[in-house]
Amino acid sequence: MRLPGTPRTRALAMLLGGRAAFRGTVLLSNLALLAVWGAGEYEDYAQAMGSMMFLAPLASIGIEKCALKLIPRLRHTVASLVGVFVTLCALLLSVALAVLATTVSLGHSGHWAIAGLAGLYAICVGLTQVMVGLSRALGRPKRDVAAHLTLCVALVCWTGAAFVFEVSPVTFLALTVTTMATLNVVLLLMLRPRFDGLRRRTLVRAAVRTSLLMAIPDLVGGLSMSLLFVVLRVTGARAESTGLYMASVASALLLNAFSYLLRVLQPDVSRSLNQRDLTATYDRLARWLRLLVLVGVLYVPAVLAVALLVLRPYGGIGVVVVYAACVPVIFAVGSANYVMENASAGALAATSVGAAISLVAVGALAFSIVPWAGALGAVTVLAFGELVHALVILRWLRTLERPVSHILIGERK
Repeated sequence: MRLPGTPRTRALAMLLGGRAAFRGTVLLSNLALLAVWGAGEYEDYAQAMGSMMFLAPLASIGIEKCALKLIPRLRHTVASLVGVFVTLCALLLSVALAVLATTVSLGHSGHWAIAGLAGLYAICVGLTQVMVGLSRALGRPKRDVAAHLTLCVALVCWTGAAFVFEVSPVTFLALTVTTMATLNVVLLLMLRPRFDGLRRRTLVRAAVRTSLLMAIPDLVGGLSMSLLFVVLRVTGARAESTGLYMASVASALLLNAFSYLLRVLQPDVSRSLNQRDLTATYDRLARWLRLLVLVGVLYVPAVLAVALLVLRPYGGIGVVVVYAACVPVIFAVGSANYVMENASAGALAATSVGAAISLVAVGALAFSIVPWAGALGAVTVLAFGELVHALVILRWLRTLERPVSHILIGERK
């Protein structure tokens, strides 16, 4: 029997096509906006958007991944669990707005309008992923496709307005945020959540704890990228923000498509890992991570050295090339993290700790490398952070002396 959240082949193609169309539109829109606004005005836009990236995962805190993990394992409490997720999303929205207000007031003097709107944009992105993720988990993938196609049309319209009516970055962001906020309200109303699950402490505890743990890697990714934009600004390399932001947007065509595919397939993977002994899986994962770390500690410094010698004169194009060169490392660690967060409770906690430690490593490396290597160094810092994450996972796997229980968070016998 096919359970909710498991897409058919045609639905999977539609989901990937809708997301690919959206990411492609975002990339083309940014190229067009750079041509319209010029390097100076777009630099302010890129700096604001990049420094606020961490708010997208903060506004969702793993709710989408948690829903795709837990809902397929339940039979009689799905509607109640959706209500718990919606309530958690509302609480996180309040937190994200408070963080945004604090960030704008402390760190963006004179640029509060564009910084505030960039933060609202990131928050709306996080909320949209929660709404479409819940829809997919409930077996309604067409809403996901319709939502992203709607955003495509809106981006085309507002980018066209920038061309025809010389719309400023602030106005462009205001129009985009209004569109996304309206879309999120429509998606929420279509979910029709029930809130009786809030009275069930076990259900609430499982949803909250799992969401928080599954959110840490995504939140770390957003914080790492935002931190790099801050370091560029404080070290006098603000002009390189455009190249780094363009690289992150371009990489989204690959990285986000890859992570989105993993999310779409997550219900099946979650059920599969819930029904098997994980010893062999952990053994294969450990062998893969050992190879990755051994190759990565040589590969990433080599990429940085070649980039500084060859690609520095090419500006933003060189940053995009370096980002593409680091994609295999990011893909590999992302895949390992995906297995860990859908495996046992201990594995989920271990990969969350690894992500947190990688953020510390990114911070230390950013202030050591970015001042002299600029945006090229910033990209490789992200790859170094992924290798640190892999090392922590590998250390945890090595401590396993016997088969680990695969009783998962939220599972009820």
